[in-house]
Amino acid sequence: TLIRYFLPGISEKNFIPVKLAIYDITGRLVETLVNQPQEPGIYQVQWDGKKQASGVYFYRLLSGDFTSTRKLLLLR
Repeated sequence: TLIRYFLPGISEKNFIPVKLAIYDITGRLVETLVNQPQEPGIYQVQWDGKKQASGVYFYRLLSGDFTSTRKLLLLR
């Protein structure tokens, strides 16, 4: 699964703390994909869910004051 996100910024030298994590339907942390400061721009991260069961998962992007949670359906 490919997850894409955009970090806005005024200049290219601003580093923004970013955390992108996958959670299962019960809210248990499955995997942290990104946990580091990043410059503004467009990013994509690949999640390999081979070790996970089919079902509903959520991914949460935390970036500064911004939080976004989206649903993800993993099918085998």
